[in-house]
Amino acid sequence: MSLTLKKLSTAFILLFLPQVSLSATNPTLQEGINAFQQGRYDQAEKSFQNLMSAPEWKFAALYNLGNTAVRQNHLGQALGYYLRAARQNPHDRDTRENIKYVIGALGGRRLTSPPTNYDIFTNEVLDRLTFAEAMAGTFVFSIFFLLSLLRFLRGRKLDSTTAPPSTMLITLVILVLFTALSITKLIDTYTERGIVIVDHVDLRSGPSETNASMMEVAEGSEMSIRDSDHDWLQVNPVSGGLVGWIPRSSLMITSGGGPF
Repeated sequence: MSLTLKKLSTAFILLFLPQVSLSATNPTLQEGINAFQQGRYDQAEKSFQNLMSAPEWKFAALYNLGNTAVRQNHLGQALGYYLRAARQNPHDRDTRENIKYVIGALGGRRLTSPPTNYDIFTNEVLDRLTFAEAMAGTFVFSIFFLLSLLRFLRGRKLDSTTAPPSTMLITLVILVLFTALSITKLIDTYTERGIVIVDHVDLRSGPSETNASMMEVAEGSEMSIRDSDHDWLQVNPVSGGLVGWIPRSSLMITSGGGPF
């Protein structure tokens, strides 16, 4: 096992120690930890999947499902779980480090392209906060702006030449930025994407095995979901490219459905 994989194992244990101490005992969690440490990864996966129904355990479940997938060399699945965990808790450093590790382990097989300005904005800003945090910022600066505005209007009644204070203008600018960020984050949470979790899959011209293969998509490639037809999804690579169809079972959905 490489040093990085040992690091993943250590991160797994460190992440859970505080949560175990805060809870009376979560037998399902403990069962998953024990199975993971004993190398019974199928059992560990079942245990962590059972935690997914409880919102307070969802991040922990996703993070450790990612670790379990890494140990089984299911790197596409691991990347999918880590991306979903990062959406639950974008501030967790271990999750981000594990995403980097898995992308590196996948090598150059997955479809990529040079990042656009929007990609950079997404990675450096949008993915580093939750929708709730963006809305909280909007709410707080709305209050500050309204208080500043009321103070300014009172001053205007006494002196019609009173100019808007710089603090009010700065607050307004920040409020506009947080509002735009909240709207962008909301749109992002409804945008359906997924990660290819099989070694490779043919991107076909229609929703059937009988349709022609247009290209082969490798494990770990991120796809935008455009439509569905029973057991098939119409997708195109996030990096840009052909629109086609792949079996639903070959993709793990990582985003979409809204912020809650």
